[in-house]
Amino acid sequence: MKRFNYKYLIILAVGILGSCNEDYLAESNPNLIASENYWKDLTDTNKGLTAAYSALLDENALAIATDALRSDMGWPGYGRPTPTSKGESVTWYSQTYNNSTAGVIDHWNACYKGIYRANQVIEALNNLKTTGVVTTSNEKQWVQQMAEARFLRGLFHFYLHSSYNNGEIIIRDFVPKIQDDLNTPLSTSQQVITFFRDDLKYAFDNLDFKPAAIGRATKGAAATILGTSHLYENEIDLAKGYFNDIITNSSYGYELVTDMSLLFTTKGEFNKESIFEIEYNNKYRLDINNFDTQSMVSPLASYTTNTGDRSFFVPAWIAYAYKTEEKDIKDDRNYYLKAGVKTLRNVPLRASAMITLVEDEQTPYYASGTVSDNIKTNGTQWGFSFYKKYSNHDILATSENDLPINRNYSGKNVIVNRLADVYLMQAECLIKSGDNDGAIKLINKIRARWALKLIGPSYDATKTFDGITYTPGATGTLMKRLMEIEKPLEMSVEGHAIRFNDLRRWGLLVSNFQKLADATYYVEDYTFVNSTTLKNVTKKFMSVVTVKGIKPSFTVDFEYDISLSNFNIATQSYLPIPYTELTTNTALQK
Repeated sequence: MKRFNYKYLIILAVGILGSCNEDYLAESNPNLIASENYWKDLTDTNKGLTAAYSALLDENALAIATDALRSDMGWPGYGRPTPTSKGESVTWYSQTYNNSTAGVIDHWNACYKGIYRANQVIEALNNLKTTGVVTTSNEKQWVQQMAEARFLRGLFHFYLHSSYNNGEIIIRDFVPKIQDDLNTPLSTSQQVITFFRDDLKYAFDNLDFKPAAIGRATKGAAATILGTSHLYENEIDLAKGYFNDIITNSSYGYELVTDMSLLFTTKGEFNKESIFEIEYNNKYRLDINNFDTQSMVSPLASYTTNTGDRSFFVPAWIAYAYKTEEKDIKDDRNYYLKAGVKTLRNVPLRASAMITLVEDEQTPYYASGTVSDNIKTNGTQWGFSFYKKYSNHDILATSENDLPINRNYSGKNVIVNRLADVYLMQAECLIKSGDNDGAIKLINKIRARWALKLIGPSYDATKTFDGITYTPGATGTLMKRLMEIEKPLEMSVEGHAIRFNDLRRWGLLVSNFQKLADATYYVEDYTFVNSTTLKNVTKKFMSVVTVKGIKPSFTVDFEYDISLSNFNIATQSYLPIPYTELTTNTALQK
């Protein structure tokens, strides 16, 4: 569903590089229009907004791959127990990154590139107002554009604040004109919070419930980021206000999606659960190399299904957790007909939507067969599970190699924020406020969507419940379940650094690595009937279990050992200021 016009990705007068790349200030490009001659009206500033949004196309803006690897969501590609990748995936997984690591620099640059473009639009809009271009007839359009530009500027500062240097980053609030404008000192964490919240509040107050164009920011997107920022600072009551508004105000139009064909599929792009989404397109400008940050294609399909410098596959703990979630035996969606007999599905629906499991004989995976048929074999090589959220399994015939040009040219959208995450963040707020019943009901709405057994004492005879009485509070059993099961399984490898930020603010970075390093799994052979040939097929070392059986298997007791050994909470709770910024920004050298 490709509706966004990216024709004007590169339209700006001054360079579009990150804050630490300053050579462009001295360059003269005869093909570019001078800044003072470009911004003539709101049509020009709207094109500038398109360019600002396009900064999100850069995979480094969200840094999904690196977050998966440096948290507990990713194994670094091909090969177990020793990955064969010589690229960054091993660096992040093994916690050996530093301020010269490419991903540290790239995420910083991608965010400041977005800030730079947003500032160009903000400056241009302010200039248009002083020159009389803005009148009562187009004032509403001016406000809309200003709100979107400030949303983007606030969003990128929020990303940087939650990722780098304990939140002490550089506030960029104007367009640099000379080299010295880039020599800006760090601001305190609180100054940065105040700055990006002012931008986001302006966006919240002035954006509509519906986007001005598909893929643009809305009041709901601003509310989500504001609420998240308050939750990250443990400002529970303020966070609750924003989350409650999103959940209960029908004007937003958000709903939990229950149609499985609309979850993490091309058909489901911009569905009613999506709050903010990045639109990719592999049918336009394929002449741009896929590794170019201005490319309109996403590498995430390749990262999650093939080997590469930033590949991340499903670790054993995630595969086993998805596989063993208890199904609601009263929900007919958990059954299929086998030789005319109603039979329980092998795999829960949440697992089927989010990852591949060799046991998933009932779910199509590419057009040529089921997950069992088409999953790559041999757990000591390709591992035993892939993420499905970014692959094109619903529209391609056999694999990502069926994409135009090559497997790196995926046009599948990336959801940045969705309603389920708001439900879970609000559930956390309610737990910490002592409202366990309210939190359980929100969690259960998500679980019911997936036909999973609900938690807590029964309150609906048509569903099955675990019957457990969960204890309240930040140290209670309900919060423990949210941290270990509900949040990571629902939101795996989504958004901006959700898992790492959660583990850090929950104080679990070290203890979680310790728990995972201590865990032991066994990965057995799995035999099934191929859906096309109807013959028995055995795939080696693909089924994750916790009790060693009689089938051939290999032992997985090595995951996160090196992560635990190398992780330093004092220096790696946040990313460091990149070396490139330290060496070019003279204000940081004093």
